[in-house]
Amino acid sequence: MRRRLLVAVSMFAALALPHAALAGGIAEVRNGAGQLLASGGPGTFASAYDAGWTLRYDSASRSARGVELRGVSVAGGYVYAERIFVPADGLRGARIQGLQVRGHRVTARPNALVPLGPGSYLVVLQEAVVPGEGSGVVGLRIVSGDSTLGLDPGTQLLIGLARAVQPTVTQGHQERLAWVALGVSGHGADTGEQGAFPELLAVPSSGPRGVRAVAIAERYLGVPYRWGGADPITGFDCSGLAMFVYAQLGISLTHYTGAQWFEGARVPPSELEPGDLVFFEPSARGPQHEGIYIGDGQFIQAPHTGDVVKISSLDDPSYRFAYVGAVRPWQ
Repeated sequence: MRRRLLVAVSMFAALALPHAALAGGIAEVRNGAGQLLASGGPGTFASAYDAGWTLRYDSASRSARGVELRGVSVAGGYVYAERIFVPADGLRGARIQGLQVRGHRVTARPNALVPLGPGSYLVVLQEAVVPGEGSGVVGLRIVSGDSTLGLDPGTQLLIGLARAVQPTVTQGHQERLAWVALGVSGHGADTGEQGAFPELLAVPSSGPRGVRAVAIAERYLGVPYRWGGADPITGFDCSGLAMFVYAQLGISLTHYTGAQWFEGARVPPSELEPGDLVFFEPSARGPQHEGIYIGDGQFIQAPHTGDVVKISSLDDPSYRFAYVGAVRPWQ
């Protein structure tokens, strides 16, 4: 039944929106396979399902500076924002005003992760980067991993889409990366916004490599775990996350934890630095799990099916007793 309902959402959007809007929207609804179910452009938009609204907004505009939406409602009002402005380049001037979850105010900080249910979550102002394909900012990224929002698990709502870099169109990749390689075009009204968040989230170009690696990895907090995954669209497994992060710094790693254990200099526990890869679960084939050390005894990891990229502690007994060692991949 749920699958038929989502197909109905797709048909509704196709009838309600012009073709140009479907080709590159300000907001999108995608299923767990990344397929576009509905796309909203400038003006008013609503995609319906049986229990209310998957996504609706009162108005949206697009300009060379970015995109702006007002009166955004998700899952019948479960998540609501009075106003979203996402710049075309980084987060300078980004604003989300009046953000609420179930009627409670939420502080809209970049990369803030807000749980919505056992497997559902909201990420605020998240920049996604794919090497060679482009980068862009999503104002609100909502992932439905359970029945909390009344959507199929894996469904994503991407609201307030703007891109900084036009991707190179290569065989089969343009559609798959459509929501990461996001687009700003047209000549809508200038919002005149001044800076709210001064930082820009391009790939860090200065500082120690390990610190840059941590800064990149933190962007993907909340991305679902997927075995064999190595990008923020399909998800990450533990080695895929490390490989993806270090690829952006020009360091090639094998997509296998047992191999990455040998791709760098060994680091004793007393000399751990941000960016070091920490390994767990010894076996005859080498360690079977890993994470990226961020300092103060903590590391970022993609744990297992049903979980998301998150920060964990080396002091947690499940990791302390399974610890194997660490590797510095740039040495």
